[in-house]
Amino acid sequence: MNFVVSYPKSGNTWTRMTSAAYAFQDVEPEDFMHFDDEEGKLSRFIGWGDLTLYPYQSVSPFPLNEIKTLSTEARLRPAAMLVLAREAAQSPEDDLVLVKSHHSRCAVNGLSLWNPAWVDRVVNPVRDPREVCCSFADHLGQSYEETAELMNNPDGQIGGDEDTLHHVLTTWSGHVRSWIEWEEVPVHTVRYEYMKTDPVEAFYGIFDFLDAPGLTEERVRRAVEKTQFEKLKKAEEEREFTESTEHQDNFFRSGELDGWKDELPVDVARKIEQDHGEVMEALGYL
Repeated sequence: MNFVVSYPKSGNTWTRMTSAAYAFQDVEPEDFMHFDDEEGKLSRFIGWGDLTLYPYQSVSPFPLNEIKTLSTEARLRPAAMLVLAREAAQSPEDDLVLVKSHHSRCAVNGLSLWNPAWVDRVVNPVRDPREVCCSFADHLGQSYEETAELMNNPDGQIGGDEDTLHHVLTTWSGHVRSWIEWEEVPVHTVRYEYMKTDPVEAFYGIFDFLDAPGLTEERVRRAVEKTQFEKLKKAEEEREFTESTEHQDNFFRSGELDGWKDELPVDVARKIEQDHGEVMEALGYL
């Protein structure tokens, strides 16, 4: 089972969409807006993720909402991931399916959330944390200051509401390190900024890593054109995107690389640089 794992707002959704555009060459930007429609061509390809209840409930003898804690989820996770792997393998073009996750590679009460037994490859998009803060704050409906605190919280989490499970983020730095440093499974780390400035080259590298069939630069170019930010943003204006939240006007918000310079308060930007400077420097953000 191949995963795309990232800290939130770092290119996870874009990566899955472009993979779908590569697999289904007749897909159009509007097809992505509600990729969870049961009748849609993408419903059995792009919607897989480890935050949904189904695989966990399928291996739990009790109603999950009655026992749902992070500790319980960690105990159920190995069996749930085997169920998810079986289900995702039934998808069309299953060798290009990327299962979404925002989990850090960490443990809960001594139980690892990740096991090479059900992980084949990991695509790991990373993004300047100052830009992440701007987009994540909008997604969560909270202030930049609160979001910067969450990004530096070793116990940082999202999810855990009625319809979703917990996702363990740890800190932004810890999350990034956890994936870059994993040696047991092939991990392809790619900067969001590279995906924006040289998308064909960046996604060619991703598809080459995934051993995508029929790989050519022209096929990658066509897939990238279908998922250009401007086209997705225009499609969202006509139909709400399925992953948007009640807090934000648009999921496809700006897609900028240096928008934080005009948007993020100076004191918040300096806090992020102080909190995560070592990893930011290693990735070329400082």
